[in-house]
Amino acid sequence: MIKKGLSLLGLAAISSLLWYAYFPASPDNSASPSTAQQLGLVAQPCWFTSADDWPVVNCYRMFVPENHQQGTRTISFPVIHFQRFSDNAKQPPVIHLGAGGPGAAMWLHNKYVVEYIWRDFEHSVLRQDRDLYLIDPRGTGMANPRFNCPAVTRHALAQLKNPQVMAEYVAQESELYLTCIQELQQHGVDIAAYHSLSVIQDLNLLQQALGLNEWSLFGVSYGAVYALLYADEYADNVDTLILDSPAFPALKSMKDPVARFLRPLQQLVNYCEFDASCVEPIDAVSTRLQQLVTQLNADPIHLSLPSGFLGSPLPVKLTGDTFMSILYFAIYGHDIYSDIAKVITELEQRDISTFYRYIDNYVELIKDQNYSGISMISHLCYDEVPFVDHARLTAALQQGLTGHMRDGALYTYTWPADICPVFGETLPNKRMVQQIRTAIPTLFLQGSLDSVTPLEDVQQQLEYFSQRQLRVYPLAHGVHGSLDCVDEDLQAFLAAPLQDSEPAICSFSDEDL
Repeated sequence: MIKKGLSLLGLAAISSLLWYAYFPASPDNSASPSTAQQLGLVAQPCWFTSADDWPVVNCYRMFVPENHQQGTRTISFPVIHFQRFSDNAKQPPVIHLGAGGPGAAMWLHNKYVVEYIWRDFEHSVLRQDRDLYLIDPRGTGMANPRFNCPAVTRHALAQLKNPQVMAEYVAQESELYLTCIQELQQHGVDIAAYHSLSVIQDLNLLQQALGLNEWSLFGVSYGAVYALLYADEYADNVDTLILDSPAFPALKSMKDPVARFLRPLQQLVNYCEFDASCVEPIDAVSTRLQQLVTQLNADPIHLSLPSGFLGSPLPVKLTGDTFMSILYFAIYGHDIYSDIAKVITELEQRDISTFYRYIDNYVELIKDQNYSGISMISHLCYDEVPFVDHARLTAALQQGLTGHMRDGALYTYTWPADICPVFGETLPNKRMVQQIRTAIPTLFLQGSLDSVTPLEDVQQQLEYFSQRQLRVYPLAHGVHGSLDCVDEDLQAFLAAPLQDSEPAICSFSDEDL
């Protein structure tokens, strides 16, 4: 499986990371927090160079308490400010609340990624009299400290070389994480302070430091949790909400976890319904996938990727179980729907030509040291785990699934509950499970193929948003930046958030699909 547990909401970072998977790792940014730095916003030279056609850009570091309740030492996170292109009357700015996850990074250290992001918002934001702010939330990316556990990365890559039984793999991974967390605690780091309610207090201090009366919040995936919690507590400070493939604080339990886990695979089996270029599907997709798993478990394909961890070659043993893990990873994007017929047909002949890039993307994600698995664990142990009946969930999965599918679902939906006791006794905060109701104008951007935060979640929540618009696209998780029509819908919403305009017409090229 991918990175740390593939928890239901932990998966949320993946689509954002896919955009950035080909860039080199950032410099180390894991130094200990400062005990002397004053709180507040500090301007600093940008760590990247801008071209003549860029908007004016300013860079900062925001210093906040590690623990807002106890006033402990200071930590920081990066802030990038792009100024609007026009000299017209300024509209409330848009702040992008990070790559989701929780624990995902925006890759703000990389000039090309930064440019990619602002250009995605050029017409909808920067040329519509609004400034744009980008951040990495506490504990991730360019934040200081950023919490990584390289031993877990090496463990995940070793699993590709010599696959273990899933239960053994998960147990060892949890032990490695426990060791990393305990070492941080021994150095005085308050890991338990890295959760959603801390993030929204960071945002409140940032808004005050910037001198902004109100702003629009852009939350993708788990970033929507930050947006919703902030809007609930500081409604007067929020102009609009833009929620891309959102997670919701109130949605913790699943009525049918087996069906939810299997649905992405069922969508893939029926891929021709979701692939505009498909004329006629291949026969017996489900049966052939099952046969491929059996065949690859009996006779794995051995390959070597040129760049493993720290630049060394990485041997990969493609078993049937590894194939399914990578396939589930691929379903978080929409490209696999146009590739699955070739993947199956080629792998039956032991040809990995089409599947190779999915293997490579999977490895790149595992290697990514900008992602903070420890921050994700801290979030989930505070935000999610206390509100989930893990005994009931485990029983349902064990009764409804078998073999690798059962083990994968248990890993996905019940991890990291066994790690949470390391944070000590924490009373569940009911704010993390409350139903958010708001009259703030809200735009939902949603992919119909989203297997991480599915369309039905948004549909279930719509009644609690009295001023809402929903736009659905034939895409998977994380839709902004994928098609021009998404940006057009965002532009129309920000121009008239109380007017339900006609959706933009989406056109698709072969490259899009």
